[in-house]
Amino acid sequence: MANHIAAIHALSSKLGQSEDDYRALLVNLTGKSSSKAMSATELARVRDHMQALGERMGVVKPMRRRAPGRTFAQAKAEASPRERKVWALWHQLHRDGLVHDTSPAALNAWVQRTVHVAALAFATGPQLDTCIEALKAWQQRKEER
Repeated sequence: MANHIAAIHALSSKLGQSEDDYRALLVNLTGKSSSKAMSATELARVRDHMQALGERMGVVKPMRRRAPGRTFAQAKAEASPRERKVWALWHQLHRDGLVHDTSPAALNAWVQRTVHVAALAFATGPQLDTCIEALKAWQQRKEER
């Protein structure tokens, strides 16, 4: 929540809002005049609204958004090198006969069990490293048989 509040204040500054304009916007969107009194959902709504205003005004760069309905190819194109490495190892395990389902949902389920994040896209660098090492170890166990 602190990240949302900090982003809201930064966006307000970039938009050149006065204190009165800022408070009026908060009240208009949430019925509350303070960001500290808002829920996470309300903070996200205010942040998204201010981000869109900033993008339209040209004072804020567009945020890179990951669409929930994106295809596997689109997700792969947006992935970091570590995420692509996880996918490559996952597919290699499939070719080796150790993984039967190569869908993103199956990979995300494995990631959830391994590093306790909902999806590969949400994994941090160290979590991705853990996934990579776990997949390599899985491959190594297969070769030792």
